[in-house]
Amino acid sequence: MVSQLLFLKKHLLFSNFLIFSFIVLLIPTFCFSGDSFDQLILDRLSTDKKILNLSGANIDTRKAKILAEMELLLTVETLLLQGNKIKYKGLKALARSPHARNLKHLDLWGNMVGDLGLKALAESPYIKGLEILKIWKNEIGDDSLEILATSLNFKKLKTLMINDNMVTPVGVGYLADPKIFPKIETINLFRNSIGDAGALILSRSKPFTYLKAIYLGENNISDIGAVALIKSNSFPMLGVLDMVKNNLGLETSQAIFTHSKERNIQIIIR
Repeated sequence: MVSQLLFLKKHLLFSNFLIFSFIVLLIPTFCFSGDSFDQLILDRLSTDKKILNLSGANIDTRKAKILAEMELLLTVETLLLQGNKIKYKGLKALARSPHARNLKHLDLWGNMVGDLGLKALAESPYIKGLEILKIWKNEIGDDSLEILATSLNFKKLKTLMINDNMVTPVGVGYLADPKIFPKIETINLFRNSIGDAGALILSRSKPFTYLKAIYLGENNISDIGAVALIKSNSFPMLGVLDMVKNNLGLETSQAIFTHSKERNIQIIIR
């Protein structure tokens, strides 16, 4: 009888310990109050209230929705969300927020927003003044570029970074029209899958008046695509053509020697 009572006592103590541990683990969740998140925002907000750097701040979909409801976003022009996990629904909440209407620079690196997230951004009734959009490493494919091309929200865009995604020549076809991004200065397609077909599409596009830099590293481009880009007249203001880590050989080197000096272009292949 005594041994049974001792066993029961130990069992109750262990059960209470488990319950206590569970409650302790839940405290951060339930105590994620507006106060703690507000403080994080204030800590990451620049003194002029124009830059909000939330990179690596563990912002998930739920926190992104809370952020979207904050009036302090009205003064924010640069929103950095690198290395978080806001996903599609988090970006959708921001895109539908009237407080985000003054954004000019949006960095979404590694947030897994996907094509649906970009669709939400393209359909935003408020975010229409972006000058810099960084959507690198976001599981973005050709469908997203079609969405970008058909939206009127990106006419002021100067920098588009879609590196580390899944863009093919089909997607490049949507980008290769200067009417889509009339003020574009930088396009970064590093580490996608555009190949020679995509490079040829770009080289044959109508002239981009303001385009100064193109980054096409690690895209499985050979001499065929590289030489076409080097000789292209589609980029009268181009200063940098980066094609590092592609399958380039003697023909590309010869084209660089012949054309880079006369056009004053920095061509990078290594």
